[in-house]
Amino acid sequence: MGRIIEKSKVNSSVMQNVRPYLQLVRLPAVFTAMADVFLGFLANHTAMGAASGQFALLLVASSCLYMSGLAFNDFFDRARDARERPQRPIPSGRVSAGMAAVLASVLMVAGIFAAAAVALQSLYVALALALCVLAYDGLLKSTPLGPLAMGGCRFLNVMLGA
Repeated sequence: MGRIIEKSKVNSSVMQNVRPYLQLVRLPAVFTAMADVFLGFLANHTAMGAASGQFALLLVASSCLYMSGLAFNDFFDRARDARERPQRPIPSGRVSAGMAAVLASVLMVAGIFAAAAVALQSLYVALALALCVLAYDGLLKSTPLGPLAMGGCRFLNVMLGA
């Protein structure tokens, strides 16, 4: 019985440590990015067949780039979030700004590599998407160009699937 209680405590501790990172990348929202890739893929392929491995890699690439964008969003907005959304992972202190930047960077690189494993064209689209994400999160979000940049991110995500 003691081992079960100990294991339960370990699992609870792991979840307490992981949960803020899952909140940072807004894991449940990642499926919206996958839908973009699915749309692009369906528009350009008549059958899954041999392309299923490529499709899976594109889903991974899109998911990583999307979660990277959300983590970078909170990293760049941390001062505003401290005033307006103090419960978010960075202002609440559950995730450090440095760790958020590292996680966002690792996810972005992983997304680019996953796209590169599919084709050179996918790599180019993933690089453009990564630049668009950084431009939106770091510079354009609060400007009149913000909606255009966000639309560009969604468009490039669809193109990643195509």
